[in-house]
Amino acid sequence: MKTNTSTADPRLAKNYRLVNEILSEQGHGTHLSAADIYALAKARRPGIGFTTVYRALARLHELGMVSEILLPGADNAYYETAGSAHAHFRCELCGKIDDVDYVLTPRVVAELARKHQAQVTGVSVTLQGRCASCKDRDA
Repeated sequence: MKTNTSTADPRLAKNYRLVNEILSEQGHGTHLSAADIYALAKARRPGIGFTTVYRALARLHELGMVSEILLPGADNAYYETAGSAHAHFRCELCGKIDDVDYVLTPRVVAELARKHQAQVTGVSVTLQGRCASCKDRDA
């Protein structure tokens, strides 16, 4: 997989560059749905369509420029700029998503692959429960 973090990547169509710029401006750790990104893109380029934004996200993900986050219990995928490996925490009550500084070591991944006779091509760690605000509200 090629990785290019430049927002001015000449391989990308102008609408795809716009989507990448929007995600880059939000900063790593900001988790946006395709609908969120579409709303931001439409504010800048009123003629852009949702399908174009969706295709841009797929292409940027394919190029390693954007991470797609699939979380149990979430209604849709979320996107963030590609960065170092980390886990995510999703609050079951308010839906807030936070980055968690945790990574399975390559040794653990290799051991799990060997144990299950599988080829691991990606790792995703998700924690779920109640965030501090929701936990305190229920106490």
